[in-house]
Amino acid sequence: MKNTLTTLMALALLAGCTTPKTVLKNPNTGQVAICGGSATGSLVGGVIGYHIQKGNDAECAGDYMAQGFKRIDNQQ
Repeated sequence: MKNTLTTLMALALLAGCTTPKTVLKNPNTGQVAICGGSATGSLVGGVIGYHIQKGNDAECAGDYMAQGFKRIDNQQ
């Protein structure tokens, strides 16, 4: 029981470390792209890694928007 509780608490903490997910869609082709929603940076580099990953996610979304994609969903 103690191990189960510890595991659940660890998973809850990790879930809180994911970067926001941005979903974009190209109105001409219908192609969908997703930027973000990853906990990799947080797992590797903690708070600093989270902010680096968040910056990478913003750059990803900006690159797609420059290609004509429109943001259709932004989850926190």
